Amino acid sequence: MTTILHIDASARGERSLTRRLSKTFVDAWVERKPSTFDLARGDYPLEPVMSGKTLVILSARGEFGFGPGGLRENMNHLETHIRTCAHYLGVEDSHLIAIDYQEFGDTRYERSVADAYAAIPILVEQLAGTVGLDKMPAE
Repeated sequence: MTTILHIDASARGERSLTRRLSKTFVDAWVERKPSTFDLARGDYPLEPVMSGKTLVILSARGEFGFGPGGLRENMNHLETHIRTCAHYLGVEDSHLIAIDYQEFGDTRYERSVADAYAAIPILVEQLAGTVGLDKMPAE
């Protein structure tokens, strides 16, 4: 049984890019694996409750260059902290889909949004076990 922990944290509410992006991911996952929610597990919170689980981070960033080797890599606190916390909870496998250039609103932003949405079905298929890692678009 697969369980998704879906956390929306954006203060932008209905204007939130990540809320829409994560909803698209969850909808695609539920369509592919409709059996994916079990709210009655009753895990104990002090145990590594995410052992053997996969973390998917769906993020939107106002600027750009937060990925490995990027101009602002040292300023990327969100994804690095999430991955650090998840590691202590037992997560060993994680994936990131991010929208960049949000504050610019130009063609780079439009391309980043399109790339993020295009990456969702590929990641869902990969996680469902039908597509290899070599099919994932580069971050």
